[in-house]
Amino acid sequence: MNKINTKAVQHGLERQNTGNLQTLWVELPGFCNLACSYCYACGGEDVTKDNLLSWGDYENILSQVKQEGVDSIGIPGAGEPFLCGNKELTLKFISRCAEMGIYVTLFTSGEFIDEELADKLCLLPVEIMLKCNTLSPELQDRFVSDVSRGRVISGYGEKRNRAIDILIRKGFNNEKECMEKFGRKSRMALVTSIMTDDDSDLSNLEEIADILRFCRRNNIIFDCDSILKRGRGAKCNLCAGDEQLRDKLLELQKMDEEEFGNEWEISQSYVGTVCDRYFHHLYINQYGEVRPCIGAMDVSLGNIKNSRLSDIWNSEEMKIIRGRKYRGKCGDECENFATGKCNSCLGRRIVNLNNESLSKNGCVETIGCWNFKKK
Repeated sequence: MNKINTKAVQHGLERQNTGNLQTLWVELPGFCNLACSYCYACGGEDVTKDNLLSWGDYENILSQVKQEGVDSIGIPGAGEPFLCGNKELTLKFISRCAEMGIYVTLFTSGEFIDEELADKLCLLPVEIMLKCNTLSPELQDRFVSDVSRGRVISGYGEKRNRAIDILIRKGFNNEKECMEKFGRKSRMALVTSIMTDDDSDLSNLEEIADILRFCRRNNIIFDCDSILKRGRGAKCNLCAGDEQLRDKLLELQKMDEEEFGNEWEISQSYVGTVCDRYFHHLYINQYGEVRPCIGAMDVSLGNIKNSRLSDIWNSEEMKIIRGRKYRGKCGDECENFATGKCNSCLGRRIVNLNNESLSKNGCVETIGCWNFKKK
């Protein structure tokens, strides 16, 4: 039987290194009704409304990205884009991107996607990245609850599963339609991290392979990584250990090749591909503050309200990062880094990354990881 390669990834990944800014993530207000203990952005907490980006600021951003040649914008899950307080802004922003020929990668819990909203999204250049820590509704509710903060969520998992069904029926995973309309293999993803607590009482370790199978069989992007230790994720108890991660990734790698003909290298970022954002990407939070990426939040590159993207892109900090001036265990010693099989995630395998360290050392200091391979 012939194997069919069904792997698809986020629109903003697997880029050619042109030296130019190509992709941008822009936060919407961080309003969220869930309570995920692993949220990198502390979604739903302490949103300072007075300092939020205005519509004029979003228009300014889009005007600048068009000048820079950016063709891909992500709306990350710092808040829920279709929550009542965000929905109008979200649709307005995506529609403006459509007018400008910019493709949008949008992360959502899926809870608020109904037939009407799906029909609107179907006409727009957008891929929907659905939270899916598990396909079990009951277990999913536990993943988005935080008992320590008195937040117990119920009914979400069923609504998310309904959203998966709606998007499939609307053709978001129909390869022929997606290619004809937007040149994409698929326009929907299931998004998760590999997670487990110490006693595996709350865990998706055993289900990850089945979620991958579900995605491959239905032409859905499998967007999976490890927990980013930022925000609430820095203190949550769901971070899988290094050996657990490596063993699970090797299992997924073998299964994906044997069952679906997909070949990929394991790394400490995404499953199935390597994060290459360091050379083509910037991140703007809900207040306009610009960072190199979702993992490098201690590097301040200015505020979009009074800075130009072109100046930020050519800042000394970004020249170091996109010039791959990395030192230490990854930069100096690792074969995987040297050959591009890994890019030493700025949010996972870096020490003391901030403006001062970049200015003082002229490089990114790395600590290595479980996938280290000596040169």
